[in-house]
Amino acid sequence: MRRTVLTIGILLLLGGFLIMQQGTQILVPMAEAFGLVSRTQVERTLVAPTLLAVPALDYTFVSVDLKGGTDVRGSLQVVGSREVALYVMDEGNFTLWRAGHSSTVVLARPIVISYNFTFSVQSTGSYYFIFDNQDTARRTLIFSLTGIEHEFMLSPLVAYADYELLALGLALTILGLRGGKKRVEAEQAPPVEKGPKCRFCGSTLGRDGVFCEKCGRAQK
Repeated sequence: MRRTVLTIGILLLLGGFLIMQQGTQILVPMAEAFGLVSRTQVERTLVAPTLLAVPALDYTFVSVDLKGGTDVRGSLQVVGSREVALYVMDEGNFTLWRAGHSSTVVLARPIVISYNFTFSVQSTGSYYFIFDNQDTARRTLIFSLTGIEHEFMLSPLVAYADYELLALGLALTILGLRGGKKRVEAEQAPPVEKGPKCRFCGSTLGRDGVFCEKCGRAQK
């Protein structure tokens, strides 16, 4: 029993240290299976409604740092109902596009007057929202962007699992070690020597063993 308690305590200590190093996110799949995780959506303004001017036969752009796994929702409204083109690219493809090379776009709308869009960010990095004007008159537009992040909240039972395991493991380890010490001391304790007993009253006799100290009778 003592060894079992000690082994469990040590395993709990190791588990607590592992979770402390890796973070409680490693427990999310298991916590979800037991209903100990709640998910929420958090909206953050990335670009507040901004008035942009696009020169004739030219383009302008807005650069935004986006986090992978985020959903992005944007809105574009061209003043005066006159179209522009909208392209969304990551940093590498934007560099290729500016140099006149072939590039890949995340989103492309060649003709836009009023447009709402949504896309999911695959990888963290800088993204470029390009507004291209192929007309001989300049364009004015209003642009805004919102990021939607999916966050999860762990139950306190899971959120503090590392400290809980460490505390329980330490208690069991100490209990196992103390139990072993007491057992060793009990095993090493010398047996108590018992003398002969009085044949009349049953009391333990003294060293001489001739007379009983209790009843006073001679044993021989």
